[in-house]
Amino acid sequence: MHHRRNPYSCIEKVQRSRSEVLALILVTVVLGVLLGLLTDGLAALLQEWLAPTLWRLLLVLLGLLVLFLLVLASWLLSGRTESRRARLNLWLPYHLPRSERATIAVTSGYPPLRHARRLFAHRYPTSAQPEFLALYAEAQAEGQLFPEFIAAEQLALSQCLVLYVLHHYADRSLGYEAPYGWWESSLETQRLAINELPRLVAQNPFLQADQDTASWRLLLPQGVTFEAHRHQWLLRHRLYGEVSIRWHPRFPVAGHTSQPYRASAERLKLHEDSELHVIGTRLEAVARLNYTFLPAGDPCREWLTGFLARLEESLDYDYYLATLPDHIIRELAWKVGWVPAGSSLVEMLQCLQGQLEELELSVAEQQLATADEEPTEDFVV
Repeated sequence: MHHRRNPYSCIEKVQRSRSEVLALILVTVVLGVLLGLLTDGLAALLQEWLAPTLWRLLLVLLGLLVLFLLVLASWLLSGRTESRRARLNLWLPYHLPRSERATIAVTSGYPPLRHARRLFAHRYPTSAQPEFLALYAEAQAEGQLFPEFIAAEQLALSQCLVLYVLHHYADRSLGYEAPYGWWESSLETQRLAINELPRLVAQNPFLQADQDTASWRLLLPQGVTFEAHRHQWLLRHRLYGEVSIRWHPRFPVAGHTSQPYRASAERLKLHEDSELHVIGTRLEAVARLNYTFLPAGDPCREWLTGFLARLEESLDYDYYLATLPDHIIRELAWKVGWVPAGSSLVEMLQCLQGQLEELELSVAEQQLATADEEPTEDFVV
């Protein structure tokens, strides 16, 4: 799991708001004392006018009013906050080579592709490919384009990918692997079976095709509930806040000159009757945090906002492009090899080319030396 400082964390903002609440309480107390000194004469006059019972009742009401105004001000100043919104673009290339089968093309290191390819292959194995292609042919005959035909599957596939990100993040932050990673949380946990998930999630066709539904479990913090609607998911804690994930109802299509399409097509050998459709999904996720003046909720708030960061790292194509140069630089050494000090990569390639030429010459000399001993054969291509 990639480690970086959580850009969606609100912990500093929350701690600053608590300081503001403490300052507000101190100011209120000081002002209350000063006003009390200034209104001693008014208090004495009211005591003369009012009966003792009414005077005590007035004091209680005034105290409750001050307490209510103090709590209201604290709630308005620091009771709620919202994280920065994560706007994600997920692109999946559907490849139909010669209209013989359909698959997700894996043409780069973009993280979702490998998982999406496996999910699609399990959902539509070889035995189910003819049925899928027949349905597509019928849709084409009715004038329906591929993006319209695949829209429902694209939504289900993208939701399954989000679920897998949540599953992986929870295992690494709450499970037995947490002490060895960056995202360890001290929260108590609960495990949900597939039949305990919301119906729309449990019946996801890609999840059903890819997992053993009897043994698969989703780890969540204790007290966090999972709600799912067609285009929105909610991870909600009763006190401390929620994460909302929204799917845009329309799915953009990458044009042939766009970066996602070119990156998908450059490694594929597309024939004239092959098809490549790069379909996008737009998601927006945000964490809304409640009762931030209660420090006990900080671990849950950090876990919720950490999920936003993990979603971005795992699915967002723009994040993948932004971090790609760093990945290339980190992997350059072991993919290319170390360059000795005082040398260069060009010199190493020239040396390698020279070694290959020497090997080729030695092989040719051996062939000439044995040519008189072996029968002559026609040159075979």
